[in-house]
Amino acid sequence: MLKLAPIPKVITFDAYGTLVRWHRAVGEAAKAILTKHAPEGDLEKRSATLADQLRSRAVLHQDRPPFQDYKAILRLSLDEVLAETGFQGTEEDHQTLLSILRRIEPHPEVPAALNRLRQRYKLAIISNTEDDLIAETVQAIGVPIEFVITAQQARAYKPDHRLFQHAYEVMGVSKDETVHVGMGQVTDMKVCHELGVRSVWIDRVGEPLDLRWQPHAVLRDLTDLPQLLSAP
Repeated sequence: MLKLAPIPKVITFDAYGTLVRWHRAVGEAAKAILTKHAPEGDLEKRSATLADQLRSRAVLHQDRPPFQDYKAILRLSLDEVLAETGFQGTEEDHQTLLSILRRIEPHPEVPAALNRLRQRYKLAIISNTEDDLIAETVQAIGVPIEFVITAQQARAYKPDHRLFQHAYEVMGVSKDETVHVGMGQVTDMKVCHELGVRSVWIDRVGEPLDLRWQPHAVLRDLTDLPQLLSAP
């Protein structure tokens, strides 16, 4: 049960997947890259596989010290998964990936939901990315976001607590003055459970819920989030 006492000052969001069409963007990048290397065969299936491998490999590198910038992780991950597929990554491949991931469109309901929330709360993004990489994506959302906190700033990736703690310091609030909204169970719900942060899980794909990190509320998208957070 999501309790709004104390009343939150800031609603924080994961960006990739939660607010914007991250999975579709990675799939588009994988397809564009494979088209250059091997356009024959079942391109859709191979692109989906490459996209899944790329996302998984990037998460592995995020968890390995020392800290690496996200663009470096993306380059390394792409080179590795392409090599395993029998191709050698090129600078053109790297630029294709980064260009598509620089501007990711929001899910359809997101701008309206955020505009409603802005009437009551400040909005923030806490994301495993770099400042310049996410900047155009934030612009594409089309709604002013007061704080954009990245792994680059904190030198730590979720689920490392330091990224959330850095965000609270920047925003000038305590964790009890926030509600976090995210799609990732390990990157977001697990951290919220460990830190005692109120959380809303956005289950866009019908994923089984890990009960170890039970969120305070579950929604399929952001449509009903303003109503959920409207209680006095």
